[in-house]
Amino acid sequence: MRLTIAEAIAARAMNQPDRVAIEVLQGGPTLTYAELWRRVEALAQQIKDAPAGKHGRMVGQLMGNHHDHVITYLACQRVGAAAVPVNSRLAAPEMQFVIEDSDAQVLFAGAPYLAEAAEIQAATGVRLINIDEIETPETGIRPVIGEDDFGDLPAVVGYTSGTTGFPKGAPYSNDHYMTQIMRWGWEYGLSAEDVMLVPGPLFHLSYTGLAFAALCIGARLRIMQTFESDLAVDELSEHATFAFLVPSMSTMIAEVWRARGKPPIGKLRYMISSGAPGPIALTETCFEMFPNATITEAYGWTEGGWTNFEIKDRDNLLAHSVGWPTFGNEVQVFREDGTPADVGEPGEVGVKALTHFSGYLGRPDATEAAWQNGYVMSGDVGIWQPDGRLCIVDRKKDMIISGGENIYTAEVERILHEHPDVVEAAVVGLPDDRWGEIVTAMIVSRDPALSSDDLIGFCRERLAGYKVPRRVELVGELPRNPMGKVQKFRIIEDLTG
Repeated sequence: MRLTIAEAIAARAMNQPDRVAIEVLQGGPTLTYAELWRRVEALAQQIKDAPAGKHGRMVGQLMGNHHDHVITYLACQRVGAAAVPVNSRLAAPEMQFVIEDSDAQVLFAGAPYLAEAAEIQAATGVRLINIDEIETPETGIRPVIGEDDFGDLPAVVGYTSGTTGFPKGAPYSNDHYMTQIMRWGWEYGLSAEDVMLVPGPLFHLSYTGLAFAALCIGARLRIMQTFESDLAVDELSEHATFAFLVPSMSTMIAEVWRARGKPPIGKLRYMISSGAPGPIALTETCFEMFPNATITEAYGWTEGGWTNFEIKDRDNLLAHSVGWPTFGNEVQVFREDGTPADVGEPGEVGVKALTHFSGYLGRPDATEAAWQNGYVMSGDVGIWQPDGRLCIVDRKKDMIISGGENIYTAEVERILHEHPDVVEAAVVGLPDDRWGEIVTAMIVSRDPALSSDDLIGFCRERLAGYKVPRRVELVGELPRNPMGKVQKFRIIEDLTG
């Protein structure tokens, strides 16, 4: 299609220039749509002559969670380059790897990451653009849109969060990215009257994509520079009507809500949960916290996008459910031999998607392995339910085999979350000479008196003996990646020394 996301937002700026587009919380600025677009054009000018690397024209991004993080994506689209967001929480060698692997020739960077960016420049020779030094003109010219055909070119390259080795770059074309955010806006019911809270990192494509969907339709963004649960409660009580909250955020918000005496958080009208299926107890809490909100869950992965979706029905909650396939997605569950699994039978989830990644940068073998029989594979173990919903019970690599029995960690975690003093739980398999693996739980508790024996006894009353944790560790917090997903490989490393 002869239209990028950036150009769709440009059209909005032409028609509603004085409408507020972005508010950056915690001391940041406010931008109208006209001001946003003038900033896009100013940054696009800086990269209009950016040279191509071995994968095409790539521009890295390393900056905080604020307006320019959104705008640099749009500036790249304006000139036909691909944005390469760098996870600012990575270690220096990992950041450098992303720039080298993508062969980005230019890097947008700003405070507080200029020192890291300078190190990357010294190591790679990438051209560094300090966005804090780029001025925005007071006036702009009327943009011309629809003349460039960038549809097949990559708009963005999302680097997968690797658990072993380095991550892989997963590009999305402009057409796929545009179609994806149009579909999200439609399926999630976004309107120009919505105020979208952005509580998570804009180097993650889910938060960025939802932000684009909001801006294309004329809604307003309120961006949190860092996630603070107290501020999130205030925002959802007073300003924000729409929010994507990973379960760890909802858990922290719930703690503040309880501490404040459980007042209704009434402004929020639509909540998406994703990142990992939250326990039913957390969903129930969300119904109580957000009495005016539609509570939903979306499921997907970097390469396949969001594939399943469910509007939660309080009278029909199902543990581990991520709902039904969304528009344009054919979702399947496959046995080990590659044949489709029956209802109730576990297998790996795959999708034939309307929008999906274009294959890993420079990795043809990994690209080929990501597809099976035309489906992009997830690495997740799913089970179809009789009503057509999909339940995600584990990562394929995280399934525990103990004494020859398959144990799905999500099932054990669900039972642990039923204990009234458990805030968070993660279950892994640790090596064992006798059993192969033993079920091990890491727990965050709200009661310092809770013991390992208490939790093992609690599970023994509710689970088959071979599923009961043999070891329970009580900790202050679980290790997580920037999207709030528990990093089970780090738990295993910590517990095995």
